[in-house]
Amino acid sequence: MNIQLADREVNEAMEQLKASFPPGTTLETLMKKNGITREKLREEIAFGLKINKLVLSQPKAKEKPTEKEIQGFYRTNTDKFKSTESVHVRHILIAKAPGDDAAAIRDKKNKADGVQKQLAAGGNFAELAKANSDCPSKEAGGDLGTFTRGQMVKPFENAAFSQKINAIGPVVETEFGYHVIQVLEKNPPKTMPLDAQAKEMISSYLQRQKQQATFNHLVRELRGKANVVLYQP
Repeated sequence: MNIQLADREVNEAMEQLKASFPPGTTLETLMKKNGITREKLREEIAFGLKINKLVLSQPKAKEKPTEKEIQGFYRTNTDKFKSTESVHVRHILIAKAPGDDAAAIRDKKNKADGVQKQLAAGGNFAELAKANSDCPSKEAGGDLGTFTRGQMVKPFENAAFSQKINAIGPVVETEFGYHVIQVLEKNPPKTMPLDAQAKEMISSYLQRQKQQATFNHLVRELRGKANVVLYQP
């Protein structure tokens, strides 16, 4: 079909590839890891771009999803548009150590109780976290950010999801130590509405599906017309 590419197109694709690398990863690192030269990489990228052009040259691949298709996808895939319940929490941890004896455990529990009482009396959470917590989060005032169920150990999770917002809960014991927890925000589960943003996401997804189906159809047609021989030395 005489599909042509400009060097500019391959160069742009190379730059997009490099921009997608995680920090510390270079193109040279990737090529060395995969045993590939820069020329071979450019060749493979160019081949992929030509396939994309081939697919997009087909009328079916250019068809935009209809409003009916978008709404139908949304109705039959509502689970994909649901966010799970989450909480935003900060805490102060008095950590246990493997060699702690009964006296050390008792002292740490007493320390956690003392911190909890200070907070309940109106103490500054961030200051007390920085002065007492054994968790790296103390540098952020004890802030652990937002998490969903299943991301924390069970006693911590149970306390976080059951406490009222801003309340200073009782000391919670986990395998890591003793925690004083404050819930800053609760986010109930909700379903993303079928707004312009959701429609754009669905449209892009369905468009990719159409392009993949077009490619598969092309391959079947070519295979059907060809005499395929598998060479076994």
